[in-house]
Amino acid sequence: MKQYDEYQKLMRYKYGYYSFNTLIILLALNYILGLFFNFQWGATKELEMLSILFIVAIVFTNISVYHNAYFRKNENKKDSSWLLLLAGLFGLYGTYQTFLFQPEEIIINGNINRGIIQLFSSLMFVSIPITYFVRNKIDERRDRKDG
Repeated sequence: MKQYDEYQKLMRYKYGYYSFNTLIILLALNYILGLFFNFQWGATKELEMLSILFIVAIVFTNISVYHNAYFRKNENKKDSSWLLLLAGLFGLYGTYQTFLFQPEEIIINGNINRGIIQLFSSLMFVSIPITYFVRNKIDERRDRKDG
C-alpha cells in the first residue's frame, strides 16, 4: 500500500469494508434462499458463491476507480485503462464465441454454468476503463464550469 496516498488508502479501506459487508449479506441471502426455498440459480452452490464474489468485486473495483483509489499514484492510468479494455473485450469475444457454439457452458437448464466466470472477469476488465473514462469526462466538465 506504499504506492497509494492517504486519500486512496482511506477510500480503499472504506469501500472494502462496505464490499465485505455486502458480500456477507448476499452470501447469507443465497444460503437462506437455498435452505428454506430450495432455490438454486447456479449449476452448483460453489458457482453461485463465486458469482456473488465476482459481483461484489466488480462493484468494489468500480467504486475505487471512480474515487481515484484504484490506480497507483505513479501509474499511467490511461495506458493501463486501454490495456484492460482490450483484455476485457477479448474476454467478452471469447464468451460470445462460447455462447454461440456451446450455450450450455453459460446457461444450463435455466441455471448459470461455469462459462459465466469468463463473462464476469471480462466485465470487470471492461468496466474499469469505462469507469475511468467516465470519471475523466465528469472532471473535465467540472473544470470547464469552474474555469
